[in-house]
Amino acid sequence: MPDTQDNALENLSFSQRYGYKPLPEPMRLEHISDELRREIWNTLRQVLLQYRCSGYEGYYFSETGRRFVERIMGKLLGMPEDEIETDCEQTLDDFKRLSLNSPFNEFLDFVQIIVNDPIGSQSVNTLQKSFETYAAPYWLDTAKHPFHFFPRSTQEEGKAIQEAFQIIQHGGMEGAATHLRQATEHINAQQYGDSIADSIHAVESVARQIDPKASQTLSPALNSLAEIGLLKHPALTEAFKQLYGYTNDEQGIRHALLDKNVAAVGLDEAMFMFGACASFTAYLVKKHQREKNRDGDAA
Repeated sequence: MPDTQDNALENLSFSQRYGYKPLPEPMRLEHISDELRREIWNTLRQVLLQYRCSGYEGYYFSETGRRFVERIMGKLLGMPEDEIETDCEQTLDDFKRLSLNSPFNEFLDFVQIIVNDPIGSQSVNTLQKSFETYAAPYWLDTAKHPFHFFPRSTQEEGKAIQEAFQIIQHGGMEGAATHLRQATEHINAQQYGDSIADSIHAVESVARQIDPKASQTLSPALNSLAEIGLLKHPALTEAFKQLYGYTNDEQGIRHALLDKNVAAVGLDEAMFMFGACASFTAYLVKKHQREKNRDGDAA
C-alpha cells in the first residue's frame, strides 16, 4: 500500500516542499514587492508633478524641480549635475523605471538618495510609511541624518525558517505548516496580532498531533509532551510557557483589548513570534521522529 505521506509530499511544489513560498515578506532579502514599488512611484510622481510647468513648447520643470532632478540622477549615476538630462517627460519615465523595474539594490540606492535630498526629504514620512505598510525586508532608519536602509533579517535567519518548514512538512505536520503559512500571510497583510495567534497555533497543532491527549492550548500541551518524555528540559518548557503567556494574558493577542480593535503588537513582535514558533515546532518534530526511530530500533 503506498505511503500517503510520501504521495502528499510528491504533490507539493518546490516552493512548498522547501519552504520558500511561505517566507514572510520581511525575510525575503534582495526582493522588493510590486505593491511597494508602485506605492513609491506614486509618491515620487506627485513630487515631480509639483514642479512641472506648462509652456508654449510643452512641459518643463521649474528651477527647483530641475535642480532636484540633477542632484538625484547625478548622485545615482555618478555624473556631474550639469550633464544630467532634465527633460520633463524623460525624467518621469526614468523615475518610473527606477521605481518599478530596477534591481533591488539600485531601487534602494535611488530611494535613499531621494530621502536625503532637501526636496525629497519632505516626503520621507510617506516613503518610510510605505516600507512599513508593505512589510518590506528593508527598513529606513531616520533617527539621524543621513538616513539609511537596513535589512530586517539576515540570510541565515531566512535559511533557518526554510529548513524549519522542510522539517515540519517532511514530518507530516501539515496542520502546523498551514498555520505558519497563514501567519506569513497575516504578516504580509500587516495583520500582526492574527499572525502571532497562528504562530502559536502551529506549536499547539504539532503538540496535539504528537500526543492526541494534549490540550488544545499550548501550556497544558507542553506539560503533556513533557509527561510522555518528549521534552526533557524543564527550563526550555517553562521558557516557552512564559513566552506564550505574553499572548494569552488579558492584554494579549487572544483577548480583545479594552477600547481597541486590534492587539497592540507590530511587525517586530510578529516576526519574532513567527521565527520562535517555527523553530520550536521544528524542534518538536525532530524530537518526535527520533523517539519513534528509537522505539522502532528497540522493537
